[in-house]
Amino acid sequence: MEDPDIDSRGGDAFIFDSLPANFTVGCDTKAFSSTESFTGFRDIPPGIHLIWIASSESMSSRSGYWICTPELEDTLLGRTYVKQWDRFNEILRDSTSAIEEGREAEMRAQRLTHLVPYDLGAVGAEHPHSHTLRQGDSHAPDLLGDQNIWYQLTSAIRPGLLSCITRQAENTWYVTTTDSVAGETRLAQETRLYASGAAQLHFTFPMDAHLINPDATGVERTSQALDPTGWIIDKLENPSNGHQPEDLLGEFQFAFLVGMHLGNFSCLEQWFFLAARLIFRSYSLTVERPRQARSLIQTFHAQLLYNDQYLEEDVLEMMPEQARKLKLALTTYKARLDEKLIVLGDQSTPDQQAVAIAFSTLQSWLWQRGWDLNGEYVRSGNIMLEDGEMVQAELSDFEDEDERGEFAPTVVEMENGREAGLLFWDA
Repeated sequence: MEDPDIDSRGGDAFIFDSLPANFTVGCDTKAFSSTESFTGFRDIPPGIHLIWIASSESMSSRSGYWICTPELEDTLLGRTYVKQWDRFNEILRDSTSAIEEGREAEMRAQRLTHLVPYDLGAVGAEHPHSHTLRQGDSHAPDLLGDQNIWYQLTSAIRPGLLSCITRQAENTWYVTTTDSVAGETRLAQETRLYASGAAQLHFTFPMDAHLINPDATGVERTSQALDPTGWIIDKLENPSNGHQPEDLLGEFQFAFLVGMHLGNFSCLEQWFFLAARLIFRSYSLTVERPRQARSLIQTFHAQLLYNDQYLEEDVLEMMPEQARKLKLALTTYKARLDEKLIVLGDQSTPDQQAVAIAFSTLQSWLWQRGWDLNGEYVRSGNIMLEDGEMVQAELSDFEDEDERGEFAPTVVEMENGREAGLLFWDA
């Protein structure tokens, strides 16, 4: 619920009604534990914002709202959002009865002056996130400057996209830890557990969708199976589909933030899917849509930096198998990017060169964290398309195993049919 009549010229205001003490409260890059009942935020600046809460006494579900603060003239009033804590269901919600709405109208004018300014975060709160970057991280300032960090993480999220994902047509978009993603696969036990009516989130490229045009045939079909760039461009840029070119980036940003801030593992799985199966398999995007490719790479890098600097959990450790697949995708992407730039030579444009610089910066940061993306793997043979058809192709990648490190093939000396130097006991 919102009240446009309150004087909040410094920006929008978000009020928590009846929120108990000892709650964790999050607003964009800030998160803190409040020992007293927290009232809310004021002077929220223009842009997209994610505000959420969770009980600090247990590992309870988190719930929150996306809001969008528009650019307004100084003489115009900002919006004031009021969300009530539902003690029975342990979620935030709008007021539903006329009595509650009348009570809220009476409370708003009293509370506005007691709200915490957005820029100050939680004064006196426990364990606020630090905005100080680690020494020696030479790549962090460009992407994680105090004035740039949240924009870098939400630059492509817009109200229309939020409505498409959540299927909510309001001016606030409700999200929770238990929201499921359309297209995900769950065990029967999980299905029963989450059968409580949790809203589904809908993405343009769901996890169970084929990444090839069903109408494509022959060489075009095989090409899309190996590199879905053409399918992505048609999906996002065809006017009849109702999408915008930046929607892929916006959904990538949404999945990461809801996944990490609200602990929504369905969104994290969607994030890994978009990264490993779509973004870093779209090799030709670096040539055909270099600005879009660069934005995706930089956002991915900013997400990892933000995770490293601001969040307690490590997204790359939360789903080890998904992280392994992502590492393989990144290694292959690097090799394909190098190949395409060599072919272009002096004909490459500044935008295409910028893609290489952005990925090189990402690669250097990952190397410091133990991910080596160097290496070239050439294979040829049959591969199975997503609909089960087998085609023959030459691949400059590796599919199911990482053939380096402890799994790298080695030459050993044999003695009497056995590896020399090993101990054996006769039965």
